[in-house]
Amino acid sequence: MRSLPTVCVRFALSLVLLTSCMTRTEKKPTDLKRPFAGEPVEVILDAFNQEQAWGLCTTIDLHGCKKIMNQSKENEEYIKQFVIELCELIDMNRYGAPDIPWFGTDEIQGYTMIQLIETSCISAHWADDRMFFDLFSCKFYDPYKVIKFTKKWFESDDVSVSVCIRY
Repeated sequence: MRSLPTVCVRFALSLVLLTSCMTRTEKKPTDLKRPFAGEPVEVILDAFNQEQAWGLCTTIDLHGCKKIMNQSKENEEYIKQFVIELCELIDMNRYGAPDIPWFGTDEIQGYTMIQLIETSCISAHWADDRMFFDLFSCKFYDPYKVIKFTKKWFESDDVSVSVCIRY
């Protein structure tokens, strides 16, 4: 058993967020340590439980989003509502309000969103018609609900995903 909580570190440009994950019994992963995109959610859950995972990570790259994120109060509210509804959908408790700054250089600008959740964080970055999304949580969630919801919310047909268990 680890004596101190593991600290999960997520870098978002110059922002460093530290959140504590629950302590779990150490156990070396077996052949189940692999990407899981395309596997039934029951297989992912079984591996998550068998291997005593630290958490689940889902990354989503959307291209050709029809909800293009230009800088506006309406788009900030649209992103905020996305995070609120996503957290409700997957039963995650938000910790505070999401941070949604607009920044960048002359060449590339866009929103970045960080939402702390009790079990880690959700982050996303927008540029032009692209969105790059990450969700890590020590608590299990259905990654396919996240993928389907995110793709529909930002109206994109071009998506690539990665689902993996973190140890």
